[in-house]
Amino acid sequence: MNFEIKGTPLPVVICSLEEGEALKTERGAMSWMSDNIKMETNAGGGIGKMFSRAISGESIFQNVYTSVGASGRIAFSSSFPGEILSVKITPDKPLVAQKSAFLASELGVNIDVFFQKKISAAFFGGEGFIMQKFSGNGYT
Repeated sequence: MNFEIKGTPLPVVICSLEEGEALKTERGAMSWMSDNIKMETNAGGGIGKMFSRAISGESIFQNVYTSVGASGRIAFSSSFPGEILSVKITPDKPLVAQKSAFLASELGVNIDVFFQKKISAAFFGGEGFIMQKFSGNGYT
C-alpha cells in the first residue's frame, strides 16, 4: 500500500491498494473510492473490542475496504480542520492518542481503550482521561 497526504486546512489521505490489500477506517471517513473497492462493515473482534472502541470514542463497527480484481484508490478525510499524520505502529512502539484520533489504518493495527493513570486527568482533564491505544503492526 502506498499513500499520500494532501491539502490544508482540510487534508485528505489518498491510498493506493494492490489487489487484495485492505484498510479499516472510522465510520464516515471515506471521501471517494474507485469502483473496484469492496466495503464490508463488521464488529472487528467481538463484543469486547466493540465496547473498547465505544469507550474510546470510536464507532462499535468498523468499515473494511478491500481492493478486488485490480489495484484501486480510496481517499479518507477528517471531518474537521487540522493535520493528518501517518505513524508506523510496531509491537515495540505502540501509540497512545486522544479520543477520536483514529482515521484509518492497515488491518494489523489494533485499537483499544487506554485510561490515564493520573487521577487529576479524571477530575480536571476532561477528555484526557480516556484515550486510544494503537498497537500491532502497520500504518495508522
